[in-house]
Amino acid sequence: MGTIKSPNTPHEAAPATAHTGLADALFSTTQQRVLGLLFGQPGRSFYANELIALTGGGSGAVQRELARLAHSGLITQQTIGRQKHYQANASAPIFGELCAIASKTMSLAPGGHCKFPHLWPGQIPPLRRRDRWTLVVG
Repeated sequence: MGTIKSPNTPHEAAPATAHTGLADALFSTTQQRVLGLLFGQPGRSFYANELIALTGGGSGAVQRELARLAHSGLITQQTIGRQKHYQANASAPIFGELCAIASKTMSLAPGGHCKFPHLWPGQIPPLRRRDRWTLVVG
């Protein structure tokens, strides 16, 4: 038989949680992945289904995030054929800051195209055909 604790017994201290990264404190997981792709490679446009596949997020969550970012002016949206393409907006007032945040906390590896390669000299191997994209956060 188990022991019955009195309701007046002090609770045990909660276990220490893992260290929360800066990106975790600022952005949701979907936001981190979308921003990491768009502002980690600001010269490239992505179509919606490509972003959904690369982020591993749900279609609705990624599309809501893209709509929110486009509406705010942080990214541009362009229709090419039947596809909507999204790209970081270089004219956005905080473009440089978001690129810096993405490069420091939400970089792509292996083969990520970092706008600030001096942060990881030689640490990111070239992308090979069989490699998959991985989002590194923290």
